Amino acid sequence: MRVMVDTSVWIDFFNGHDSREARALAELIEQEVELLTCGVIVAEFMQGIKDRKTIATLESHFLDMQWLSPREPDTYLAAASLFRTLRAHGITIRSTIDCLVAQLAAESNALLLCKDQDIKRIVDSGIAPLKAMDW
Repeated sequence: MRVMVDTSVWIDFFNGHDSREARALAELIEQEVELLTCGVIVAEFMQGIKDRKTIATLESHFLDMQWLSPREPDTYLAAASLFRTLRAHGITIRSTIDCLVAQLAAESNALLLCKDQDIKRIVDSGIAPLKAMDW
């Protein structure tokens, strides 16, 4: 099993917020499940960290993970198409990043552990070949 973990879950986990998603992430880590990330998730997460020692520690954790990379230009074009298709079905996604994260997970056949409502709406729409992790 390969699981891509979205930004909001990492934030809950590292801040000690007791959400069901953070508990699921703790279980995945304990089970040594392959966790995936990508540049925009790490950038979103790391932009809020202020302490240099914490930055170094967190960077080392992320560097140990497999990073998914967009295939240029295909992944970006597919993410834009996903956005347009969702909008045509009455689903407005507020962030291009959410469409990109969803597209990367779909392309990699990875489950997605997320807390973000827009990503959950993408999954629930059934439009993208994407599955969220059940916990």
